[in-house]
Amino acid sequence: MNNITTNRISLFSLLFFLSLKLAQAQDLPYKFTEDIQSKKNSSENTFALQLAATDFAFQGSYSKALKTWNEQRPDLKEIKLTPFDSVFFHNSKAVSAKDYIIDRSKNEKIVILNELHHNASHRWFATSLLKDLYANGYRYLGLEALDDLLINERQFATVESGFYTSEPNFGNFIKEALDLGFTVFGYEASDKDNWDKDPWKNREIAQAKNIHSFMKNNTNGKYFIYCGAGHAFEGDNNGRGMSMAGILAELTGTNPFTIDQNKYSDKGESRYNQPLSKLITTTTPTVLINDKGIIFRGNPSSYETDISIIQPANSFLETTILLQKSKAYKKIILPKNLIKKYPAMILLYRKGEAEQNGVPTAVYEVLTDTDIPSIFLKKNTYEIIILDKNYQIQNKYTSD
Repeated sequence: MNNITTNRISLFSLLFFLSLKLAQAQDLPYKFTEDIQSKKNSSENTFALQLAATDFAFQGSYSKALKTWNEQRPDLKEIKLTPFDSVFFHNSKAVSAKDYIIDRSKNEKIVILNELHHNASHRWFATSLLKDLYANGYRYLGLEALDDLLINERQFATVESGFYTSEPNFGNFIKEALDLGFTVFGYEASDKDNWDKDPWKNREIAQAKNIHSFMKNNTNGKYFIYCGAGHAFEGDNNGRGMSMAGILAELTGTNPFTIDQNKYSDKGESRYNQPLSKLITTTTPTVLINDKGIIFRGNPSSYETDISIIQPANSFLETTILLQKSKAYKKIILPKNLIKKYPAMILLYRKGEAEQNGVPTAVYEVLTDTDIPSIFLKKNTYEIIILDKNYQIQNKYTSD
């Protein structure tokens, strides 16, 4: 290691130490597998499983996140292909979900896309839409998960910006939007909202009203709204009434373009996947269009969303492989001698963001010296910190 590198590490040593001391006091949301499992096993209930799945997503364990979520339904049998899905599939062609959405977005004013909070691949897909949506006139990104009034000034998310936004892929999604020129805003309901006695209805109404209020004061472009699960439904939501998307349509007088990427997404295990996810032969998120030009939208008995994305099994891993081949990405070499003890947690930050409690651009758990991951990130300078199993700093490193 030359003197320049040594001095650089020394320079960032104090910055990282100060930032991590602060972040540790606030309980960094990146946990070791042993700690996640221990907490999950001490509280055998559905909420504990959901929290554990989210924790695995935060530490970059995509497969563990999906499989832990599945534990809520341990007795589920292989899902059978419905007659409707079967007929539609055999009379349709598969097209790129991204291409279809971008093309249709040209004639839309509001695009609403949902996610499953434990599925990081949904944020990868959302991020892939940003550049082309911006080119099509979209200037505002609304995020249910965001609670940060300073984010447009700061230009990146911190671990205080919200709960789900602390997941690295969510942080990257926000950073990409800000770099492109989007104005980012949150719209979640608060304790002060009192639109209905039913808590579920109150939340849906509050979200829609918050978005509508923002729209009235920000009119220099179109709107991309990113939400959780059923908030994107336009019709009746399981007999409870309209969700945010349907209410927003009434408030604005504009029919939003609503997209579901949940039901037919990769669930990590074959018996949990919808049959369509196993039937399609593409390797990227897909939509089906039948011989009458009708787009597949899932449930035929109620109007949920305009389209349903079908995500092939392992498409997240396929996306990762494609990124490794991209000229915009580079391989980060992590010298083994920087890891003194195992297991270790590697957190990678864009330069200047760690000392402000920024969300890391990637997190990896390393169990042994043969478990060093291949890290591919956008070409940039990264500040890397390595934590031991007690969440104390082992080492720091700067990668140009």
